Amino acid sequence: MSRSQWGGLLALLMIATPFLANAQTPDLNAAAAIPETKPRVVYQSLLGYGGIGIRGGTLQFLSDADIEKDATPRLSGDLAFSYVYDDNLYADVQAGYGWNRLGDDPDRYVVSTVPLTVGFRYLLLPRRRNRPFVGAGGGLYVWTVHTKDLGAGKDPATFERLRRGDLGFYVVGGVQRRMKQNITTSADISFHNILAKDIHDFPSGYNGNKSYVQARLGITFFFTLSERLDTVLPE
Repeated sequence: MSRSQWGGLLALLMIATPFLANAQTPDLNAAAAIPETKPRVVYQSLLGYGGIGIRGGTLQFLSDADIEKDATPRLSGDLAFSYVYDDNLYADVQAGYGWNRLGDDPDRYVVSTVPLTVGFRYLLLPRRRNRPFVGAGGGLYVWTVHTKDLGAGKDPATFERLRRGDLGFYVVGGVQRRMKQNITTSADISFHNILAKDIHDFPSGYNGNKSYVQARLGITFFFTLSERLDTVLPE
């Protein structure tokens, strides 16, 4: 190869070398511009959160015998405050109202209950959106047998008003569904027993323990009560 040809080849290599170097150097700015891929989070733990909820449904009195033979289901409603003590354990404070129609007797027209209860629920199937639960609790139940004008009826022998506040307890089972980070819905069925037996004050009737079964749908809105870090639950 002649000297002129070698010179031309050398000049070509000198011109092409900077372009080859730029082609092999990664574009750091372009790489930095690509966002990091983050795992999709279905929801986070509510540990330490509190919640305000409402429940609506119906109830049916099962006893005492004087109530059960005439009772017809009507609506019920509850307000609830919940605290997430553990991802599987919730504490509930509830206040509600429910009633049944008793019949056409104007002196025994409606029976009502006002429960003020404290209880716990244990949620099954951790890390799932739909979680069955079981629970129990107790508290004060104010029951009343009303006249047609909605005043408290009276026992005809003692003239005691058919209204008392008695202790009682309940058991509950249902399903809770996580809708969003801070919102859950629920469906449950509960059985309530009121320790209301009193033959002395009510010898003419309505003197046994009271009980009823209740079916409800509900929604709860949660808010933070502590500075605990949220625990991400995998999908």
